Amino acid sequence: MKALPAKICLVGGDDGLRDEICAASLAMGCTVITDETPEAVLHHLKGTFGTVVIVDGDESHAAETVCALKTATAKPTILVAAATANMRQVMHELEDLADDFILKPLNTLALEIALYRACKLDRVARIEVEAQTAAAQRVETEQLLTARQVVDKMSLFISRLTDDLQGGISYFNEMPNFVAIHDRNCMILTVNPVYLNLIGNKIGKHSWEIYGGEQGSRDDCPVAKTIESGRVMSMHAVVKYRSGARVPVIVYTAPIYDNDGEVELILEVFAGTKEIEQLSSEIKSTQQRYRQLFDAVPCYVAVLDRRLFITALNRRFRKDFGARSGQNFHDLVIAGGKTAAASPIDRTLDDAKPHQSEMVLTSRKGKQHIMLAWTSPITTAAGKLIQILVIFMDVTELRTLQDNLSTLGMMIGTVSHSLKGSLTGLDGALYLIESGFYRDSPGKIEEGLDVAKLMVQRIRKLVVDILYYAKDRQLSLESTDVLQFAQEVAAQVDQRIRGADIAFACDTGNAHGAFEIDRTLVRSALVNILENAVEACLADTLKESHSISLRVDSGRNNVLFEIGDTGVGMDQEQTKQMFTPFYSTKGERGTGLGLFITNKVIRKHGGTLTVNTNPGVGAEFRIQLPRHVPGVAR
Repeated sequence: MKALPAKICLVGGDDGLRDEICAASLAMGCTVITDETPEAVLHHLKGTFGTVVIVDGDESHAAETVCALKTATAKPTILVAAATANMRQVMHELEDLADDFILKPLNTLALEIALYRACKLDRVARIEVEAQTAAAQRVETEQLLTARQVVDKMSLFISRLTDDLQGGISYFNEMPNFVAIHDRNCMILTVNPVYLNLIGNKIGKHSWEIYGGEQGSRDDCPVAKTIESGRVMSMHAVVKYRSGARVPVIVYTAPIYDNDGEVELILEVFAGTKEIEQLSSEIKSTQQRYRQLFDAVPCYVAVLDRRLFITALNRRFRKDFGARSGQNFHDLVIAGGKTAAASPIDRTLDDAKPHQSEMVLTSRKGKQHIMLAWTSPITTAAGKLIQILVIFMDVTELRTLQDNLSTLGMMIGTVSHSLKGSLTGLDGALYLIESGFYRDSPGKIEEGLDVAKLMVQRIRKLVVDILYYAKDRQLSLESTDVLQFAQEVAAQVDQRIRGADIAFACDTGNAHGAFEIDRTLVRSALVNILENAVEACLADTLKESHSISLRVDSGRNNVLFEIGDTGVGMDQEQTKQMFTPFYSTKGERGTGLGLFITNKVIRKHGGTLTVNTNPGVGAEFRIQLPRHVPGVAR
């Protein structure tokens, strides 16, 4: 077996264990140190790598020894030896700390294999440590080189700036404040035109000569203090103009370093306090004009930073959505609208280009607004994105109008189709009646009258549904006896259900007291659900028999109607769409308005309508109505 050089330390153990470990270790060419205390082992491990430590796990302090060894900087590979009877408990206590376990009494081959694995693990760990150290050194070297390059570039820029300050830098002479550059001996090297006109030609003079008061000495002048401290400084001082006037100013001085990091030049900029006040006034006036323009924009305007936090909002935005400056803009975007990743704002954040798209925002009143958003990047002269300007136009009414037109077209198509079917049925009924008269066949006349009644009933229901859908009528509330009302509903559908050979069970035993309802609307809603139950049962041809149930339960504050059937039932998608206008599972026989209007009637009474259904099993509708309609629902 190939031996790997390593240092092996033994902690604790009897003479027999020591002899066996020493023999096996020497056979592998390893150095063996038999120190009895963990302190002595830690001393050997200090600052070294490549060590395997064997600990006698049968000793009482084995866990403390392993924990102490784990804190060593060298990170040794730890093997724990234990007797067969104790091995399970030792492994349980030290499984997260030890690298491997060996049994006592020792098997020489097993020990050699364990030592070989331990040495190999140690070698891998040592290679990883060396690789991490080398990588850290490379990163440190790269950082130093990068920092050096930055310093070099800055020094090059400074040297170019100072090569020809008199004529080469046009913007230097155009600065509105007093600007001068001094050497480290406090001598003025050059000044800008403003300085020259008002202070005079001081080139070659000492830096402190233009000041009055305590700054008019070498040690206390702003330039000298910056040379001494090596930091950017600001201070109040008094400057002597060439006219003899003494003007209070604010002086800013900054050191300019050479390639060796020494202060080579001093940049001095100052302005009179009156000029500063005038400039501040002009800035304030400009900001006010900007704010007036910003607030006068008829659209919603927001400015966001790179983290998409709001930094500015115009008046209209603040009025409708609140003063949300400092908040993240995504708090305004509702779920179900454009997601953050798909928004034009994030696309502009990614590519610094203008984008437009629709977004859905939530106002301070909780209303959802569909917005057409335009984004424009605000960048630095170098093209770096610093902010995003977003302009919103509310298109909610436009989208609502589009939806209404689409719904109107769908309604016209659906109603026309239903009317066509009903008129065709009337034509058939008239033919039967006419044929019955000519042939003196009472049976045909009766059949034709039944069909005509059915078609007229369908047309009447269709017209009533359309009128209720088109115009939201007020509730005509009246106090109604629960039992009497339930019996009326049951009686209205009893003949239709039993005529279709469907069992009908009506449980009104717990119907008592009175409740406040629009009698006509609620009756129509319940009858509509019961008629749908009949059609669901007739559509299910797999079962031999069907049943429909109506149960009424009166509580203290509510009345519950439960309508169940054993018909075809509905799947998850049908259940999700069942209250949507013009959605029908009946194909050509349905308008898709029945359940939509039923749900609307129940909710207008302050009640709830829930459905429990599965395909092939049937459906159960639970209609819960309050005994007194809440004021908000009237």
